[in-house]
Amino acid sequence: MQSLIQPNSYSLLKKQVFSPPSDGTELNGDAKPIKPSSRKKIICRECRFEITESVLAISVNGRHEHSFFNPHGYVFQIRCFSAAKGCISTGDPSSEFSWFANCTWQVAACGRCLGHLGWKFSSDSNSFFGLIKNNIREYDK
Repeated sequence: MQSLIQPNSYSLLKKQVFSPPSDGTELNGDAKPIKPSSRKKIICRECRFEITESVLAISVNGRHEHSFFNPHGYVFQIRCFSAAKGCISTGDPSSEFSWFANCTWQVAACGRCLGHLGWKFSSDSNSFFGLIKNNIREYDK
């Protein structure tokens, strides 16, 4: 089935709704660590495999959590982490409909159950993971 939203249509919508900061800040200068209140494991909600840790949470474009939609209209709430050792990145990097300026993305899956956990975003000098809030959970170590 062909998508009802063609690339030329969603490109304009993306620019109007989710344009990056206009102050020239690039991702590599804007990804900052945040200080969690306690050290917790971040695990796959489905199989409980350890994905990352709360101490690896970062702020990208001024926020740790973001809400975005894809070209099909699905809305995702993601949390940003500098690393996610429990994820595997799949597919070729794509710049199509990227939520972060100057970044390509790849699907990030759980290293155990292969469930979709989010995306790995990469620029020339940096990479980070945007993990779907509803597909992960945290617990005290």
